[in-house]
Amino acid sequence: MKRFSMPGQLKYVFAIVVFASPFLSGHLLAQDINHNQCQQMKDSTMMQRQQMIHSRSHMVMPFDMNKVTHYFIKTNNGGILRIKAKDPADTLQISLIRKHLHKEGNLFSKADFKDPKTLHGMHTPGLKTLSESKGKFTVDYMQLPDGAKLTFASKDPAVIDALHVWFDAQLKDHGSDAKSKE
Repeated sequence: MKRFSMPGQLKYVFAIVVFASPFLSGHLLAQDINHNQCQQMKDSTMMQRQQMIHSRSHMVMPFDMNKVTHYFIKTNNGGILRIKAKDPADTLQISLIRKHLHKEGNLFSKADFKDPKTLHGMHTPGLKTLSESKGKFTVDYMQLPDGAKLTFASKDPAVIDALHVWFDAQLKDHGSDAKSKE
């Protein structure tokens, strides 16, 4: 029977690889575990924030968050904030949605974002720019059969960007209560 033999230097390289591989793979595994733990902490923090937003929503929104869906739809010149009742026959929720968005539309058109700041925080992305942009955007209110919507429009790229950033923040904060398209 013929025995396999390695040249001298190759033996050392082979020995180092065999000896070091468990440590290297352990280190890589530890990095993967640390990444997973960090992601779980981020997910947990995000879930806690969404629960906090959901539980505090009554401070600025009169309807039942469990019975409505928010839509934050970006457009080329701004965006559409739509709220609809999950049950199209729920006339109470539809009425509350309409009342709320009518009021918010009037405030937003004056660059007054106090209600979103109350719920989401003073430093919500996009709100500083929007609050300083009176007259640089329009807000149009429209009733819909299952709720209402606000259409934001601007020609100012900074305002459009602020609206999009604000919509992104809203989507994160509202979690499963919100969608980016219908």
